[in-house]
Amino acid sequence: MLYLHDTLYSKCKVNRKDDEFYMKFLTIKEFAKIHNVNTRKLHYYDDVGLFSPKYKGDNGYRYYSYMQGSEFEIILALRELSMSLEEIKAYTKNRSANYLETLLSNKVEEIDKKIKQLKQIKGVLEEKKSNLNILKTVDLNKIELVSCSTEYLFLTSINSEEEIDEKALNEISNFEKRDNVNRIFNTSYGSMMPVDYLEQGIFDEYSHYFVKIQTPKSKKGLFKKEAGTYIRTFCIGEWSNLPKTYQRILQFAKSNNLKLVGFSYEQGLNEMAINEMSEYVTEIMIECKKRSDDITLGENLRE
Repeated sequence: MLYLHDTLYSKCKVNRKDDEFYMKFLTIKEFAKIHNVNTRKLHYYDDVGLFSPKYKGDNGYRYYSYMQGSEFEIILALRELSMSLEEIKAYTKNRSANYLETLLSNKVEEIDKKIKQLKQIKGVLEEKKSNLNILKTVDLNKIELVSCSTEYLFLTSINSEEEIDEKALNEISNFEKRDNVNRIFNTSYGSMMPVDYLEQGIFDEYSHYFVKIQTPKSKKGLFKKEAGTYIRTFCIGEWSNLPKTYQRILQFAKSNNLKLVGFSYEQGLNEMAINEMSEYVTEIMIECKKRSDDITLGENLRE
C-alpha cells in the first residue's frame, strides 16, 4: 500500500557499524516541503537540540524518516501556542500526560492574561475613537449637562511643582504589577482639581493625576468617580485658556442654580491627532446638583 508521501522518499546510503543497507528517507528539503516550513528552521532546531534528523549521511546531509513527521507536527503545534523552545525541549525529554497537562494549564493561564490585556487595549482604543467622534458631533463651545456612569480611577498626587513625586511613581509601579496593567499611561488619563479651588478663583492648582481603569481586577485603592449629572464643556487650544473656560462654567452653574461637587476632571481628547497645541481639545467634567436639593456632599471614599 502506498502512502501520500511515498513519492517524496529518497534512497540514501547509511552506514551503521559494518553493515551497509539501504532505507528510504526524506531529504531536508523534502521534509520541509511536507510540513510547510523552510529548511533553515530544521537546521536551527537541529543545532539547538530540539529536533534532529534520523540520520546524517557521510556527506553531512540530513535525512529524516517518515515516522518523525508526527513528532515534528507536535513541536509546530506547541510553537503555535507560543511555547518557547526551552519549554518544548523540556516536554520532549519528560513526555507524559501529567507533564503535558501542566504545560497546557500554564499556557492557558498566559493566554487568559493576554486576552485581558487585549480587552483593556481594545477598551482604550474604543474610548479614543469615541473622543474623536465627540469632536465631530458636539458643539465644543457649548456648556451642557450630561449623565455619567460610575468610573474607577487610579490616582497619583501632584506636588507643588505639579510633578509626580517618587512616592507616586512607586504607587504606579506597584499598581501595574498588581493589576497586570501594561504601559499604564497608554490608557485614558487626566488631571483633577477640587471644586473649592474653582470657587476661590484658583484655576491652576491640581491635586491629582488620574488614570481610568476599564475593568479593575480589584477596586481596593481605587478612587470611585460617582455616577450622576455632570457639567461638560471643552477648552480649545493652550492650557492658558482654561481659566476663562472655568469662569464660564461658574457662571453657567450660578445661572442654573447648580452646586459644583467634588472635583473637576480634565482630559485631553485629541493629543494623538494634532500637530499644534492650538488644536488641542480638553474636556472638562464636574459633577453638579441643584442647590434646592438636600445635598449631602459626603466623600468619594477609597474602597
